[in-house]
Amino acid sequence: MQQARKFASKRQDCRPSLYPGLTLLLIACLLAGERQGRSGELRDREAWTRAVQAAFAEVHDGWSSDEVLVRDDLNRAFIASSRSRLPDAGEAKLNWTLLNLRKAGQLEANVTKRAPQRHEDHAHAAEIAARLTYDKYRQSIDRVLCDPTLRLEFDRIALGVTPDASAYQLRKAALSLRKARQLRPELVARVADWSKQVITLSAEEIVAAPQRVPAGPGIYVFRDSRGYLYIGESEDLRGRVTKHLDHSDRQSLARYLWQEGVAGVTVELHAFDPDSNARYKEMRRAYESELIASRRPRFNIAP
Repeated sequence: MQQARKFASKRQDCRPSLYPGLTLLLIACLLAGERQGRSGELRDREAWTRAVQAAFAEVHDGWSSDEVLVRDDLNRAFIASSRSRLPDAGEAKLNWTLLNLRKAGQLEANVTKRAPQRHEDHAHAAEIAARLTYDKYRQSIDRVLCDPTLRLEFDRIALGVTPDASAYQLRKAALSLRKARQLRPELVARVADWSKQVITLSAEEIVAAPQRVPAGPGIYVFRDSRGYLYIGESEDLRGRVTKHLDHSDRQSLARYLWQEGVAGVTVELHAFDPDSNARYKEMRRAYESELIASRRPRFNIAP
């Protein structure tokens, strides 16, 4: 008897729908709604693009989109003009759209003015700031310059290296380095998931309070106002860095610190989770080697 009921139930489940027209109508409505949603998104993107193009054409005054991005006066005018068309638009997104429209060749306004090239002397400071912001936030220099908060962080770091430069010169130097493909993030820094914490301290701060340096594994980067000095790795950052500042076993670094002192030296610390792969020396060495190859510190090469 139970088997008969089961058989009857299966037959009932297999019966064709009593409302095939209603089912087809429901499917058609769902598909139409999906197409309408996609069409609305496309219209929104097109309206956004037109607004940014119009704002750039209105304010650029013959300057390139790069100048509009890095010059504070032009950027403020561009943001204000864009927001007159897109009142709720975020500054970072507007700048990012401008940058990508330029890369796609979709900015039709003519560029008639050229800024003098006076930023090459500040390339080392721009590189330090660009790489440090990437290490801390995993954002490219394009993203950094588009975002007002990250741009201020970049300015602060770069001006700390070379106070005599202007923020404009440093931003231009960073763009030049990026265009020359000299700011590519190190591969190992992109793929290593070692719960990295980036800490920046002056050498004087470390001498006064060594406990501020983590005692676990990591990479240390010595630099001064002219660029990178020395990069190394250790399973004990605190012990290794304080040893260098007391009496380094690296002759060229020891000679520099003895002659110049520690007043102008900054140390970047890439501190890793002790339970991560950074506990293995060969992994730290790979990270260290790639940073040395891309950042070219003076005393990793000099004898």
